Amino acid sequence: MDFFALIAIVVAFYVALMFLDFTFKSCSHYPYLMLIQKTGLSVGPFQLRWYTTSLNRLILKMSFWHPKFQTNWFTFGSWITICLIIPSICLVIVSSAQLCKKIFTEPTSEPSGNQQDTFLEPIVPGINLPMSDLSYYIFALMFSTVFHELGHALAAIREDMHVEGVGLMFILILPVAYVHLDDITSLPSSKQLRVMSAGVWHNIVQALMAYLVLWLLPYMLFPFFTVGHGVMTTQINQKSGVNGQGGLVTGDVITKLGNCDVHDFDSWIDCLNRTKTSVDSGFCLSPEFVQHHDETKPVHYVDEYIINCCDPNSKTNLCFEYIESLSNPQELPNHSCLNVRKVIERSTSPCDADNQCTSAHCYYPAIRKNHKLVVIKREKKNEVLFLGQPTELQYISVTQYVPKTDYLPNSIPESIEKFCKYLIMFAGGLAVINVIPCFYFDGEKISRVLVNTMLKEHVEHLSVRLAISICLTIFGSLILIIYMILGFWSLIKIIN
Repeated sequence: MDFFALIAIVVAFYVALMFLDFTFKSCSHYPYLMLIQKTGLSVGPFQLRWYTTSLNRLILKMSFWHPKFQTNWFTFGSWITICLIIPSICLVIVSSAQLCKKIFTEPTSEPSGNQQDTFLEPIVPGINLPMSDLSYYIFALMFSTVFHELGHALAAIREDMHVEGVGLMFILILPVAYVHLDDITSLPSSKQLRVMSAGVWHNIVQALMAYLVLWLLPYMLFPFFTVGHGVMTTQINQKSGVNGQGGLVTGDVITKLGNCDVHDFDSWIDCLNRTKTSVDSGFCLSPEFVQHHDETKPVHYVDEYIINCCDPNSKTNLCFEYIESLSNPQELPNHSCLNVRKVIERSTSPCDADNQCTSAHCYYPAIRKNHKLVVIKREKKNEVLFLGQPTELQYISVTQYVPKTDYLPNSIPESIEKFCKYLIMFAGGLAVINVIPCFYFDGEKISRVLVNTMLKEHVEHLSVRLAISICLTIFGSLILIIYMILGFWSLIKIIN
């Protein structure tokens, strides 16, 4: 299911929901009216709201846990939030410049190694987010916005404000939590800052906690999963040449890719990159081995560059080219048809020239220019021989968590990792965006209080200080609007 199919399903769902809501209300359907009254549900244009006061008592009890610590907690959070304003504005400006460069720069066929990803970029399921991760997307965003509003509610109660109620709203598929508070302008400036900064502060802490869990996850799962001794295949795309009979299967533990050792996910990525950029190496073979196992057929050219000296129907043999040493020339056949697996088993070492082989000779596989012969070593299984373009190996999905028992699902570490990564993404994004002075965001109120407090002794008239804060808010709003336009423009470019 792609992005447009998802939008069509969601829009159809809301149209049907609004039609039923309008029908039942116009008919004064008593059971329906009682249902929405008791549950606090309400239906709007492409949105579904839930509002309740039943959680007020629970939030009130939470605000009395270690009151002195909470006061210091929100005070420290207000200072951290204030320090985040200028870096957040700079981050959005830099991200806008990167998006602009991405939009107006023609894409190259081979991405450069020094290209950097955009720091901040809108994420839309089905475009730059796999549809398979939609559930992680929704729950991580919901958890982030709920934790954000919980911070406002707890800080408000600590400052003797009344919480009227809390709610959750779905705009299409985007969850947004909200809390209704009393008028905050009657509080002193320091208390206003604690309440208004609490949401951003909670998102910062949430992102840090998710990062800590992600960092400690190998140690937390140590009794059940092994990390650092290879990667395990979780999914093999049919486009990959290692799929099928004699290839990799789900659950294989890969320990080596060519001449590169694989320990964890990072080393797997490094080995993939090395395989794509490295120069083909040959195999050191003894003359006796070549003479006893040579099955050479009449040599013929497959194309302008490729020579084949094996039976075209053979799936186990490959034509190897003898690289003669300049220091110790010996007359041997230029091409020999050998069994690939036996060559790998009997090879004494890899070679780039014949003089690197001791009492042996260097043989190179005669394959296409963009193809490579890669030996994939597995734990407790025979090696898998891959012949093709190295980019096909990218279609293998792996995890660095190898289970110690068959009773636990292999997807547990990957699910925790994904959820933590999305929490870092959304919680950090909410913190950065919310702290910028912009209309209807926390940054608008924070900047207004800061301007009023810092300029109180220098600017006498309140209206002038208010005008300055409005100008800052307009500036921040324009930055965010430009960023959003460029972000969605880049997404449209991806679709087209």
